[in-house]
Amino acid sequence: MCLQELLKNYLLLPVTQLQLKKRANMKIKIRKRPVLIISMIFSLITTNLFVTPAQAVPNEWIIVGSGWGHGVGLSQYGALGQALEGRSWQDILAHYYPATNLSDAPNDKQITVGISQDKTTVFVRLDKFSDDAQLEMSIDGNPVATIGSGVIIRIESNGASVVTSGGDDGRAESRGSGKRISFRISAGSGLINTTSGTPETNPNSSLSTPGHRFRYGTLNVVYGGDNDGRPDLYTSISMRLVDEYPLGVSEMSSSWPKAALVAQVVASRSYGLGKVNSGLRGNCGCHVYNNTSDQVYIGYSKESDAWRDAVNSATTASGQPAILTFNGNAITAYFASSTGGRTMSTRDAWGGNVAWSQSVEDNWSINARNPNARWGVRMSQDAMAAALGLSNVQTIDVVERFSSGAAKTLIAKDSSGGSVSLTGRTFQARMKLKSTYVVGAVDIALADTLGGIPTQSGFDEFAYRAQQAAADIAALTPQYKAASEKADQAAAQAAESRKKYLNIKKEIEKAQNELAELIKDIEKREAEARNAQSQVTDSIRILYMQGTLDTVSVLFNSASPTEFTENLINLSIFAESQDRIMKKSIELIKLLEQQKQEATARKGELEALLTEANAALKNAKSALADAQIAEEKLKKLIEEKQKIIDAYNKSKK
Repeated sequence: MCLQELLKNYLLLPVTQLQLKKRANMKIKIRKRPVLIISMIFSLITTNLFVTPAQAVPNEWIIVGSGWGHGVGLSQYGALGQALEGRSWQDILAHYYPATNLSDAPNDKQITVGISQDKTTVFVRLDKFSDDAQLEMSIDGNPVATIGSGVIIRIESNGASVVTSGGDDGRAESRGSGKRISFRISAGSGLINTTSGTPETNPNSSLSTPGHRFRYGTLNVVYGGDNDGRPDLYTSISMRLVDEYPLGVSEMSSSWPKAALVAQVVASRSYGLGKVNSGLRGNCGCHVYNNTSDQVYIGYSKESDAWRDAVNSATTASGQPAILTFNGNAITAYFASSTGGRTMSTRDAWGGNVAWSQSVEDNWSINARNPNARWGVRMSQDAMAAALGLSNVQTIDVVERFSSGAAKTLIAKDSSGGSVSLTGRTFQARMKLKSTYVVGAVDIALADTLGGIPTQSGFDEFAYRAQQAAADIAALTPQYKAASEKADQAAAQAAESRKKYLNIKKEIEKAQNELAELIKDIEKREAEARNAQSQVTDSIRILYMQGTLDTVSVLFNSASPTEFTENLINLSIFAESQDRIMKKSIELIKLLEQQKQEATARKGELEALLTEANAALKNAKSALADAQIAEEKLKKLIEEKQKIIDAYNKSKK
């Protein structure tokens, strides 16, 4: 079998089978070929692999390749594939950034994003969320005005500095001039809306387009001098790196699985930190641009619920925003859309050897869900010859490849024996290709030797969602059964709790009545005891007073010593009688006090019983509330299940 057939059967098998599947409408399971086989095939490619017939000069060329981007670091379609296979975001990052660790990001870093450069006119407007929203404008660091919603600030240059004006169209009144005009939301909630253009630009129309509204940070418009015959304005926005910046990074569809999204957040945050640590760029006064030369930043337009959840979930075990580090130092985490089946190292891509940047397997990129798993670029003979600097182009050969399979060196020849050698990067730039993962270049008439002219299938979002709905139904079935059983148990517990509640309520009412009667009895006994004690005290006082008077009278009236003695004995007997009365009174008081203590103890017991009954009543109410919550959850679960079933049935249609 010739090398062309080997390449067709092994490298391009997934795409070819996908085409057959579409034509025959058959279910075919695509078998993945190991990257090792791809690398072996690439290593076998020699200067004659893509040679057109001798002396033939193609009228039109087809260049076939895979992937999109530089191929270094995280592969976004690779992350998608791994997430669909159930891998976590930590697993994805560990695969594409070997030997790195997840570490806490520094909270004190600010990042400045370049929004526009070399502009003659910039427009700024506050789009309010709340009625009290206000935009503060400063010139060279000094606040000069507070601007309400709807007012457009027009910023232009007079050749030496920046001048501003405001109004419905930005022309109504002068707002001052300086080298730097800054804007921040100083009150309420809203968005800083900015766009650029020329003095003739209609600001209302321009500001109505998405992608340039910012919820966080400070917007700066700076005069950059007159470098090209016209005044240049540079616009940037500065914000917190760890949380505010990632919310506006738009490098991945928010509809993708969460594991892929979180991996992208950590990579983007780490990339941004690496650029911050490198310092501001002189040509824009920024750390990163807002486009693919760094990473796409669109501000508020990116802030969907799914993306915000991914940003909030991209944390370390300590709950702090996560970044990637190597040997304790933050890395500039590069990433690309996809590869040709294996990522590139920084050494192969740009030179220099970075320990954490190695070539790793990325078979997920050449899956049919990736619209760039296989692409083709058609080019006329004249355009090809002009791009390569030859009189014509007869052959183009990939003579050397990196371990990733990307083209390292290509040689193009013309019909007269002339030739040119190019690196893969140079060939990519001149041909305007999506990547250096070039499979080959042949006469358009021989496209079948490369598997035919590529067609892009892409990632079927609806099919993915239908698949997820089916998986959700399968996952929810046991959960629904378990929830139903729990709901039945809760209903039974609620019924039992209602019975206990009614019984306890009766016991409480009975105890309350008994306690009320006991309190009345205690109060009555206390009153009787106080009355008896008072009477005894009065009696004793009267008796003692009377006894004392009688004793003195009798003793003084004694006629003889014998009578005095008899009277004294009689008085002693009277005194003993008085003592007995006193003792009886004291015993009565003690008895009344004991009865009072017993009644008080009974009162305490009833109060404890009442407290316990109230606690039981509270528990019964809580159980009743839990049962009601369980019933509500069951209803919602049934509704969610029905929605998923409806979505799945709809997707099948």
